[in-house]
Amino acid sequence: MRPAVVASGFLRMVVVAMTIVFTALVLVAGRGEEPAPIQLAVGQPAPETFSATDGAEVIDEEATDAARAAASLSVEDVYGDDPETTAAVLAGLQEFFADAEEVAEPIPPPDDPDTITPPTTLEPPVTDETATSEGAEGVEGGEAETTTTESTTTSTTSTTLPAEDGEVVEETTTSSTSSTTTTTTLPPPPREDQIIVLRQRHPLFRVETIATIVDVVNDDVQRAVDEEQTFFRFVEDEALTLASTLLEEGILPTELATVRNELVTDPPNLILLRDLPDDERDAAQAAVADLVAVSLQANLFHDFAATETAREEAAAAVTEVTVAYVTGEVIVRAGELVTPTQLEAILQLDLLQPPEDITSLWAMAAAASLIAVIAIFFLWRLGPMHWEKLKLLALYCFLIVLAALVARTPELVARDRIELGFLLPTALFGYLAANLFDNRTAMVMAAPVGAFAGLATGDVALAVYATIATIAPIPLVSAVSTRTQLNLAVIYSAVLHAPLAATIAWWFYGTDAIVLSTIFGAGAGLAAGVVALGVLPFLSAVFGITTTQTLLDLTDRNHPALRLIEEEAPGTFNHSIFVGNLAGKAARAVGGNPLLAQAMAYYHDLGKTVSPQYFVENQFGVSNPHDALPPAESAAIIRSHVAEGLRLARRYRIPPDVAQGILTHHGTSLMRYFYHKGIETIGEDRVDPIDFRHRGRKPKSKEMVIVMMSDATEAATRSMVQHEDPTSEGIRKLVEQVIAEKVEDGQLEESDVTFGELTLIKEAFVDALIGYYHTRIPYPGFPEPEGRQPA
Repeated sequence: MRPAVVASGFLRMVVVAMTIVFTALVLVAGRGEEPAPIQLAVGQPAPETFSATDGAEVIDEEATDAARAAASLSVEDVYGDDPETTAAVLAGLQEFFADAEEVAEPIPPPDDPDTITPPTTLEPPVTDETATSEGAEGVEGGEAETTTTESTTTSTTSTTLPAEDGEVVEETTTSSTSSTTTTTTLPPPPREDQIIVLRQRHPLFRVETIATIVDVVNDDVQRAVDEEQTFFRFVEDEALTLASTLLEEGILPTELATVRNELVTDPPNLILLRDLPDDERDAAQAAVADLVAVSLQANLFHDFAATETAREEAAAAVTEVTVAYVTGEVIVRAGELVTPTQLEAILQLDLLQPPEDITSLWAMAAAASLIAVIAIFFLWRLGPMHWEKLKLLALYCFLIVLAALVARTPELVARDRIELGFLLPTALFGYLAANLFDNRTAMVMAAPVGAFAGLATGDVALAVYATIATIAPIPLVSAVSTRTQLNLAVIYSAVLHAPLAATIAWWFYGTDAIVLSTIFGAGAGLAAGVVALGVLPFLSAVFGITTTQTLLDLTDRNHPALRLIEEEAPGTFNHSIFVGNLAGKAARAVGGNPLLAQAMAYYHDLGKTVSPQYFVENQFGVSNPHDALPPAESAAIIRSHVAEGLRLARRYRIPPDVAQGILTHHGTSLMRYFYHKGIETIGEDRVDPIDFRHRGRKPKSKEMVIVMMSDATEAATRSMVQHEDPTSEGIRKLVEQVIAEKVEDGQLEESDVTFGELTLIKEAFVDALIGYYHTRIPYPGFPEPEGRQPA
């Protein structure tokens, strides 16, 4: 069994155990003296409230240890740099550039192996025409380049020779008579040979990087001859500067891979190479980034000893934490777990008293525990989806403990009049359970509420009343879709409480108790509803639950996210509102949650507000920017609105249940328009369908499926009516085609929607679309849309 499953099961057991314990404590607390332990111990509940009889000051060991631990943890890790690593990296780069320069040195001619200085060939004077034709010939096939110039006064002969350090040396001889100037440059070795040699010396560098550096070196030879700017030294300087900068900032072993990846994926812009042509500059920048990335090594290392010393010094600097009690101050209240500091104060003041014989309340505690166990067992059997979610289980257990606490309300108010017992606000649990869970869970909640009331009061009448009062609001709040309906549910529930309290009082207490019981019952019902409306948003936010009230807030047109859609993408806003109407109607047809479906539909295209001009519904009066984009790029832009929508949903605190509509409204569907456009543009064999599919998730619930179908159906119908008059048969056929395409594409394979429900969804869509796109009477004097005939 996986550790996560074991841990989750353990936490559930802890929650259940705490619920049982707290339920019993709530019902028995204050009902007489509890047996006091012989010796007060840390971690045990205090048998009574202890107050200081004199001033006392004790050391809080736990707080002191916690403060010292916090001070120790606040000390950041100490790192030391390694200068040898930095020097080794820079030396490696310098060695590579030196080798690159060395392998580019010209090879002496085979017929003169004993000298590195090639012979200078002097040609006799030539005419202008001869010089022009000979100078126009280039260097091909690795031959030396010779340039001859005629001079009428002096003769200068220059010979360019390779030196030992790889630079070019030029010898010049000048005479006072008429002569010619001849410059001879030996060619470097073949490019492939240079790459092979460098590759053998530096096997870690990529071939593309080595080839780029070789090209720079070879091109610089020609640039030097042409008296142009050379760039090899600039490349070397930029590489060394970049490496030095990164190493000066320090690189941790854990950061090395990230730094290397960032260099390779986003090469820096090198200022010294700005005069290179664009393609050569990009290649050189990429080569420098690769050279530095491969050469880099981590030069910051964790100094464990220094770190530990700093932490020990920080902990030692914390002074002891003391707790002072003044005379009359409460040290620990009855039922609270005793801490070491409280026990020390109690012992210091000698407040322990010998135990006394008291009346036991074990029977009531056992009954309360059994009721809590049964209630939790019902949740496990009837609501497994709630049991599996730890937050929902904790919320359910919290309501059980709260029900036990509320059951003791009559003790506080009943006093001399039994009618005051009808002030029990048990309807609160019907509101909360129905909104936070579901109707069946709310019905289950009625059992422990009534049982606790009977156990706490010993009155059968109040037990019956509490049970029925909990059930009364459930059908009233289970299907509300507007805030008005929710408010009316509170009023109707209060009205129901009046005859309920009157009837029970009449049966158990007689006619004299009817009037007051009716008034108190109606007041309790109204108060419970008002409290529920105030508590629901808090509980839903804490436990991450989407309630009816939350959905009503989300479907309010003044919601900030909806206003954002309306302002940034008005076409998308109108589309979303219509999709919401379709989704709500379809959800009612199949027994889904219409309010949830409508809210999901309202926000499903929230991401289109980022770049609204790329979506056709927002392109009124402007050209389509996709006409100038490659199909794959257009598909990526369209696909991005899902991710952008989820990002905005988090910003506007849209609940996860509603945000699922953003993630699933396209599923993994194929963007057919751009897919076929891609086939037409570059050919079917070069188009991958995966590049034209959405990256969402396939819908699972009815509401998700309905939003997907509503979105696709509305878009298809809107497109159809732009080109032809809609008819009932045409709309029905279109709806069936859209849904059939989603089914065939496998988009519904993870959902729990049946084919019978799909039929009901189709009919709901057809009815709504026909009602919206009904035929209108042509008005005289108004032009008909192009391509249409008056009906």
